[in-house]
Amino acid sequence: MIRRIFCLTCILVGITLSFSVNAEETNLTKNFGIGLQGASPVFGGISFRYTGLAPVYLQTVGRFILNDQNSDHMLAAGVSYAIFEHQSRWNIARLYFTLEGAWQYEKITEDPITQYEIQRNDLTTRLGAGIAFGGELVFSLGGIPLGLNVEVGQGFGRENNDSQSTGLAGVYIGSGIHAYF
Repeated sequence: MIRRIFCLTCILVGITLSFSVNAEETNLTKNFGIGLQGASPVFGGISFRYTGLAPVYLQTVGRFILNDQNSDHMLAAGVSYAIFEHQSRWNIARLYFTLEGAWQYEKITEDPITQYEIQRNDLTTRLGAGIAFGGELVFSLGGIPLGLNVEVGQGFGRENNDSQSTGLAGVYIGSGIHAYF
């Protein structure tokens, strides 16, 4: 059993490395990217990136979830400025500052712990903004430019629900993965 797992692992690593060898034939400077981006379970979803205005990059993130009477919608946008960018034959590395903003609408009509209907609808809206410092590494995997990014920032905002309105502030850590085309 251990030999089979070892053999399968070696085969998968070999296939991945053989796909990565084609990186020199792949153009890593593509203008559009699609992937997943998130800073927390509250703010995250499908992401679209535009890199055609380099060193300025534009990004939108959104999600639309309907589950019976529950709903969770989120839309965010960001503008990034690359302060450092290095392109080699195998990858592109960039460091950037980004200014981001997000809006979320969440409606829950049942208690998530007991799964029983509650008497009132719990409606929460969040509006937030922040500034972050991040980095991205773009490399070729099977001929497809793939970008991995991580960012750390300071965010602030407002949360409104049926009974109260509170301020939000804190440090957030976000990450994402994008395929460029």
